[in-house]
Amino acid sequence: MPPALAPGARARSKTTLVLFMNQMNRRSILSWLGVMAAGTVASLRARADAPPRKDARILSFESFRVAHPDHVQSLHTYLESGVLPALRQVHAGPRMVFEALVAPHAPEVLLLSSFSSFEEVLEVNSKMAANVGTRRTRAGLESASAAVLEDVQSQLMTVLGDTFCAPAGSQHLRAGVFELRSYHAAAWQNAPPAAVSAIFARAGVQPIVNAATAAGEHMPKFTYLIPFESLAARQEAWARVDADPAWAELQRDSIAKCGARVKVTAKSIYKLAPYSPVA
Repeated sequence: MPPALAPGARARSKTTLVLFMNQMNRRSILSWLGVMAAGTVASLRARADAPPRKDARILSFESFRVAHPDHVQSLHTYLESGVLPALRQVHAGPRMVFEALVAPHAPEVLLLSSFSSFEEVLEVNSKMAANVGTRRTRAGLESASAAVLEDVQSQLMTVLGDTFCAPAGSQHLRAGVFELRSYHAAAWQNAPPAAVSAIFARAGVQPIVNAATAAGEHMPKFTYLIPFESLAARQEAWARVDADPAWAELQRDSIAKCGARVKVTAKSIYKLAPYSPVA
């Protein structure tokens, strides 16, 4: 069963709360393909019955980890020609597809989608499962999944405000890179302080996803998805963050309050897939 949201946990405006991670074995296919794990469906139904928040949205991260680099193109073809067209027929929400450049589990492809509620996630999943074309393409992938897919993982996140929002004129992002970066920051409690956003803005770090994990390792953990024009621009931006006196002050405050610095626990770099929408 996916882990439940910790009692009393709250997400602030423009903060994403990761509600659970459902790990599936190598022969499992993603929820969009109509085979969402039973425990995940039960959890979603329980949350769909909860009173909705008008400002909340749901993000879905679907991670395909490929067994061999030679299979990456087959997976892209499958997503481009099978999953995305079927998804567009039943859901108009934003979505993006990424391919890992530097990541612990490369080769990897990420599908990021946005929904208005848990109820909509269930509704779209049901429609995808009933789609004849989706079932046919799923059967083809399942027949070869032992050779193609090493692992598939899914994360759902609750978003408040405009957290998942590509910047205006974002077509230039196709030539850039994206970093998925996680921090362990006990002093930040349920959300990063406003000073973090100010520091990032001065350094040219403009996240399109700002996430706070509700369960798992290195709690509390905060995750950002950040676009950069290039790897060099990324390196320069983080150098500016490290050199900002306000960042040093945040680190001193973290040590004073919790006995530990704010620490990067994971970082991966991606590029947009050529066929990916830009949100």
